[in-house]
Amino acid sequence: MFNFFSHSFMPAACPSAAPLKYVVGIDIAKDTFVACFGRIDTSQRLHFQKEVTFANSATGFADLLVWTNKQHAPAVPLWFVVEATGVYYEELAYFLADRAQALSVLLPNKVKHFAQSTEQKSKTDQLDARLLCRLGLERALPTWQPPTPALRQLRALSRERQSLIQQTTRLKTQRHAYQHSYQPDTRTLARLTARQQLLEQQVQAVDQDVATLLKAEPELARKLAQLTSIPGIGLTTAIAVVAETNGFVLVENERQLASYAGLDVVQRQSGLSAGATCISRRGNGPSICRL
Repeated sequence: MFNFFSHSFMPAACPSAAPLKYVVGIDIAKDTFVACFGRIDTSQRLHFQKEVTFANSATGFADLLVWTNKQHAPAVPLWFVVEATGVYYEELAYFLADRAQALSVLLPNKVKHFAQSTEQKSKTDQLDARLLCRLGLERALPTWQPPTPALRQLRALSRERQSLIQQTTRLKTQRHAYQHSYQPDTRTLARLTARQQLLEQQVQAVDQDVATLLKAEPELARKLAQLTSIPGIGLTTAIAVVAETNGFVLVENERQLASYAGLDVVQRQSGLSAGATCISRRGNGPSICRL
């Protein structure tokens, strides 16, 4: 039986074709990640090795480097390419950055658009790792810049605040409904009120932490001031945008930012049927989409 994963993407090049670049494409999940090692040679041919699964842990990261070092020539550039899905990629990204490894972290919509340009129709962890490897071999990608400690703290505070606001909204609805039910229990109402007050106090505490952080980080405060000078953008929105895009490092232009936030305009038309235009609400920055 033909084994697709054990063969090169294109016919094998002549033995004299030297490698131009190596890429390791990584599809990462909570507990494991799949890595695909590939190369492009001077004949512009792509070659892929069989995918390997590693633990998403410090031990797995070290095993990845050992596995990679056995396959590439030191004089040839080596890149790691990973998709920014959730937070599962972060530990590996910092591990590689701390060891001066060339790394690109790509937004999911960029990977999706590349996938649409290929003939790949199936979707598995192995195929996704190979797709990321191919993308890295065919394209010149930006180097990932780790967020500063201040940006990491701002992102954590922004996400915490949004979570608290969502909990507060749900609790207000629950309390209102119960208060207007038949013969509500006063002790239950008191507990609901106490929980609501606690959440509101925690929101205030987060806001105070944000104010303290911005006071200590004037450059970050300057970026937020520029954003809030735009009509319709308040401080909460500005904080989420800056924090979730790593200070705009993850986006290259305004269209990519709009797509990332799920604010890009889409239209559906088929034949004589044309739907109204609307925003997609299908971005990869959930903390921005919820604003």
